[in-house]
Amino acid sequence: MRAWFSRRWAVVAAGASAALVCIWLAAPMDAVVIAKVRALNESARQWMRVAQMFSYWGDFLGLNLIAFVTLQAAGWARRSRALMRAAAAGLLCAFLAGLTANALRLMTGRPRPSTQMRDRLHGPSLSTKMHALPSAHVATAFGGALPVLLSHPAAGVPLTLCAAAVGWSRLQLDRHHMTDELVSVLIAMLFAVPLSQWARDGRPGDGKTSDFRNRRRP
Repeated sequence: MRAWFSRRWAVVAAGASAALVCIWLAAPMDAVVIAKVRALNESARQWMRVAQMFSYWGDFLGLNLIAFVTLQAAGWARRSRALMRAAAAGLLCAFLAGLTANALRLMTGRPRPSTQMRDRLHGPSLSTKMHALPSAHVATAFGGALPVLLSHPAAGVPLTLCAAAVGWSRLQLDRHHMTDELVSVLIAMLFAVPLSQWARDGRPGDGKTSDFRNRRRP
């Protein structure tokens, strides 16, 4: 993966910068989304229970491990090394994206919407109330889904829908702003692209397959 980034760092940096600018421009919508979420919670309290269920099962030890075991089993049953690689890529991407998100939110210090504090970056903080940006739940959920979606769409679509449900739950529970979650998706995508290439071809660096059937006989 290091080789993949080293050859494409300019494109990756430009794309990530453009995405961050778009997220920054969308920041005024945070207050609108929060208002609509709170209005829904007031009118229909059952949505809170649904959101709590998705949030509980949507962390790394829930959704990601279940997806890994399921895809590994499906790959073994179908004798598909590519699908088994996709399962491993999803788990690794979820771990890396979650680790990155947890490290970043220690530094940003953005208060969660539920705190009712002034919405700005307060800087490094160990308080969980200040860990809104980015969302680790969303980073791991999309980290597990995107490599599979990019390499095996049929298996990746259900996972991506589950990841979107996790993202909705974190908004509904007043734990994150919309832009917190968009940053998390961006983090997941940065790891997902090279890992999905490895899942498809076996080599993230050059795109050549490692399948023994495609190797030239001596």
